[in-house]
Amino acid sequence: MKLKNIGTYYLAIMALLFSFTAKADDTDDVHALLDAYIETESDLMAQNALMSEDRIFIIGAPAMRMTDNKTNMMRQMHVNNRSEEMDPNSIYYATREDQIVRVFGDAAVASFRRNLNFLPSAEGMRNGMSNNTTRQLVTVVMAKVDGDWKIVHTHISPA
Repeated sequence: MKLKNIGTYYLAIMALLFSFTAKADDTDDVHALLDAYIETESDLMAQNALMSEDRIFIIGAPAMRMTDNKTNMMRQMHVNNRSEEMDPNSIYYATREDQIVRVFGDAAVASFRRNLNFLPSAEGMRNGMSNNTTRQLVTVVMAKVDGDWKIVHTHISPA
């Protein structure tokens, strides 16, 4: 093998190794973003930081499409604040199941079932509140925005 060909060979090997590492890093980053999305379900201010400013939000019940993420998140925070005022000692958390993630360069799509779980405090139970789990089907589209993965589109339907 000529010296010129050896250099080309090593360059090709390095390019392949780098592209697999970059793809693996992106996949890890996308999974970390989805973990953060679920973990911040009860902290919408933190969750808002995971989204692009122009995120589109679609929900199936009641049917709604919001294209202004700031207004949408303010609306969601208002609902959460009201729930917290009614029972400040309640527990609210999300879980997900059957997650499927596909990464396509600087874009990614995830689909999963999400459970939103509400557990009232003893005082809340005395006031007529009860345990509640809302089951949803969720699709999240993510994209690299200025080098960081962000949620750019969310679609939620009742399961």
